[in-house]
Order: sequence, then structure tokens, then C-alpha cells
Amino acid sequence: MKENIAANLLYYRKKAKLSQEKLAELAGVARQSISNYEKAKTLPDSKTLASLAQTLGVTVDDLLKGKNAIPSNLKYRTSNSFNEKPEFVTNFLGLLEKYATLERAIGITPYIPESVPCHEVEGNDENIRKIAEKFRYHLKLGDGPILNLFEAVEQIGLKVLRKSIPIPGFFGLSVCVPDKGAFVLINTYQISIERQLFTLGHELGHLICHRSEYNQCVMGEGTELEEKVADYFASYLLVPQKEFERFYKYTKDIKKLKRHFRVSYQVILKRLAEMKIIDYGKEQAKLCAIYKKEYNASLKRSMELPPMLDYSDFPQNERYENLVCMALNLNKISQEESADFLNQIDKTISQFLEARQNILTLGDEAATYTIEKIT
Repeated sequence: MKENIAANLLYYRKKAKLSQEKLAELAGVARQSISNYEKAKTLPDSKTLASLAQTLGVTVDDLLKGKNAIPSNLKYRTSNSFNEKPEFVTNFLGLLEKYATLERAIGITPYIPESVPCHEVEGNDENIRKIAEKFRYHLKLGDGPILNLFEAVEQIGLKVLRKSIPIPGFFGLSVCVPDKGAFVLINTYQISIERQLFTLGHELGHLICHRSEYNQCVMGEGTELEEKVADYFASYLLVPQKEFERFYKYTKDIKKLKRHFRVSYQVILKRLAEMKIIDYGKEQAKLCAIYKKEYNASLKRSMELPPMLDYSDFPQNERYENLVCMALNLNKISQEESADFLNQIDKTISQFLEARQNILTLGDEAATYTIEKIT
């Protein structure tokens, strides 16, 4: 109940273009109460709920019912459904709203990549490679290695935020709202730059190939096929085949190949296996043995084979921070608002983790699985 009200209240307040302060004033409640309702910390009594509904121009039913907790025009993608726990989507919708507000203040049109539906690799491999090639040219990257994919996609307007979120197995998610644009969140917690770059490519694959599936995120037939499409797209976006074949003639060394294309060694191994040049399992075992001998430690799947990309070469959230500075310099936001924009990412992550802990405390095994298995 609290989660439904939280999600609905935030949605209808944003739709009415009211701040928490203004809604509180019009409904005759404290601003902190509105904040607590939207965070699902407290539940309004029937009188307050009726007042909020009247102020927002909706019915009490609209604020209570679960199926409309997520706005119908919001499209998001994860490997599992957020529908049962809408506070997760609510939190990130709020973060997207902040980012979109900055763009509107400066006069930037929200960006959404072109949609080219494709739902399985088999029979579509050549088509997916062409989709990846077309997107590379849209980024003006040509056929060579991508120096910084984060920067390249931000330059065309894609909203990307990277943040440390200590949840095992969570790499990222993507959201798409018609009037606010496309948004990708990438987890950096104990995750290599190579894996973060692949996550961005993977989510781009979903944004381009699976737009119609975004708000139908349920486990079931088709999910695994679409994940393979996104992986395939990411692989060819990061490592174009023509350049790969050219450089492979120059060297067969896995470390040199991964360093040249600035990707994980796993991407290189899988490409070579696709080309039937190597046996993936045997090559992986060989690399693990070499790593064990060199470092006296096991090369786990979550680890990257040295040499690794340096975090300092990939600064986080530069576009978002630059937009805050631009809006402040143009007097579109105040000093206090700029501080709030910069703190918003940490607030949202805290709310996400707090909501997850509440679920774990309640012993909701299904919800626990949902959060821990997002890819």
C-alpha cells in the first residue's frame, strides 16, 4: 500500500508540475510529510489522502491502485519485473526527471536512439552488426577502437550516470520516457571499466532493439534471446569486425587485442569463438592457468585480465555536472538548487538501497531475487 501511494503520488505531483513544498501548501500538510509519503516511509490517513487527491485533480483510487503505480508512458528494462515494487522505478524516475529538468532549463531536446526491432540473434546476426555499425557512424567513430564510449554517447545527448551501488549481480538498467529521453544507469561497485563499457553497449542494444518490450519486463520465453541480442550488439559496437580482422592479422595475443579495443578479454574470446578460431572453454582454461602461474591467484569470471583500463581515464557523470554548471551560470537554477542536483544521485541510490533492505527484512524471497539478478 505505501509503495503504491509513493509511486502514484510522485507521478501525479510531477505531472501537475508541483514541488513538494507547493503540494504540501495546497493540501494543508507539512512538506516533510509529502517527502515521507513519496519515500514510502509513512502512510497518509484517509483525510490527508483525500486532500492530496483533490489537490492533484485525481481520485483517491488513482493514488491507491497498484497497476497505475508506474506511469504508462514510462518504459524501463531489466531482466526482471519492477512492477511488484514500484518504489525502485519511482526513485530512478525521479533521477531521470532531475536530468531532464536540467536539459529543459538549457534548451536541450531529449535524446532517444532510433528504434530498430530485433529479438533474436539467430538469422539476424548480419542485421545486428549493421545496426551496431550504423550507430557507430552516428557517433562519428568510424571503424577504429572507441576511446571512451561514455563520452561519445553523452555528446549526442544520451543520459548516462555511473554510481557505486553495492548490490551483487547488478550491472545497470535503462529507462526511456518519450518526453524525457533515454537514460542508462551503470553500476561501478567493484566492476571494471571494461565491464561498465560493455554494460553501456548492452543497454544501448536494448534501447535500440527492444523498445516495445521495455514496460513488459517479466521473466519468461524471449528474455534470454533478447539478452543475447543486446550482448551481440555491444560486442560489435565495441569491436567492429573489419578492424578486428585487420588487427588479428597483426597479433594473436589476447592481451594486445583487448588493450587495442579497450574491452574485456571475454569479449575477445567470444568473438574468436564465434569465428571458430578457438575453443572458448579451452582458451579460457589456458588463460586461467597462465594467470595462476603469474599472480598465484585464480582468475574469476568477475575479474578482468591485466592490463586493465584506468578509472582515472573515464571520469564519471561529467555531462550531468556540466549541465548543472551551465544552468547555474544562465541563472536557470539557484545555488541551493544546483547543490540539490549534485546531491540527487546519492539520494536516489540511498533510497534504492533502503528500499531493498526493507524487502530483505520482510523476507520477500521473490523480490530479493529480482533485485540481485538485474543485469
